[in-house]
Amino acid sequence: MKVLPTVFAGLVLLHALSALAAAGKAPPKHTSTVGTERLVAPAKLKPGEYLWVPEVSPRGPVVMVISLPEQRAYVYRNGVIIGASPVSTGKKGHETPTGVFTILQKREDHYSNIYDNAPMPYMQRLTWSGVALHAGRLPGYAASHGCIRLPYDFAQKLYGVTKTGLTVVVSDRQQFPDTVVHPGLVAPVTTTGEAVGEPSLAGGVVWRPELSPEGPVTILITIDDRRISVFRGGLEIGRAPFTLGAVKRKITLHVLTMLEAPDSAPLDRASGRPSTRWLMVSGEHEDSVTTDQLLDVFKAPSEFLQQAATVVGPGTTLVVAAPAADASTRTTVTTNVSVVTAETPAAN
Repeated sequence: MKVLPTVFAGLVLLHALSALAAAGKAPPKHTSTVGTERLVAPAKLKPGEYLWVPEVSPRGPVVMVISLPEQRAYVYRNGVIIGASPVSTGKKGHETPTGVFTILQKREDHYSNIYDNAPMPYMQRLTWSGVALHAGRLPGYAASHGCIRLPYDFAQKLYGVTKTGLTVVVSDRQQFPDTVVHPGLVAPVTTTGEAVGEPSLAGGVVWRPELSPEGPVTILITIDDRRISVFRGGLEIGRAPFTLGAVKRKITLHVLTMLEAPDSAPLDRASGRPSTRWLMVSGEHEDSVTTDQLLDVFKAPSEFLQQAATVVGPGTTLVVAAPAADASTRTTVTTNVSVVTAETPAAN
């Protein structure tokens, strides 16, 4: 009879060890579309492909938009797109609800309590009734029981930049404006999920830093519509037109980060402060340019440059992209997104 307590204790220990092992195991990959990373515009992504460029906007608040008509997910950080992917949402009879949600819970290795213990890797819960973002199969159409399926690798990367409380907007044509149903390079919603309206331009320039008094700064330059947009804390606080110093110059995606200016640097003509350099990263190559060299390429109104100079600083990110950023062109953005070999802009 003394053997029974020993056997029972052994079973309890084995159960505890298996539970610990299960808690540390990687979520299953074979039940999901793995995913292929591509540097193309979101409109060109096929099921299983995804865009992931977090270096474009490395800091700031994150917001997501799920377009049910497009069957795509868009991820924005500090107001600028850093990721996109086709999704598979709820099929007929199990439609994914629309609206503004927040991430309620995150579990890297999760299994459904409703559908036969089905694996839901990198689960991010949107409702307590069972709707969540997670890795799964992407057949190219709505096929889930209400959840939003993502490619496995994209779901893993997304999991790493989100946190509970983050806003996720699930949009359709009935409840949301066209800019939210068909998003583009710029976040069409605020970090609380409200649709962003187009700012009224006075003389081609808008500057409203009071909209977001603090936070990381990202500058987006879009070639197709000749526009410079300044984002702080996830909101656009300024916008201005620009002209190209060399009209025929071919420009594709560049990502630059402002460096600390040495005390011995010459004075910058826009701010009157020591001239800074911008680190330009492209593939395995790195190079840097001065602010003056950038202004020889992108010529903006002097008053706007003086205003922008008051909010930029070391760590500010500047993104140069070809597709237009305004709402009227968001539905037709198909320009390839490709990082080119670093080059120093030539002065005119």
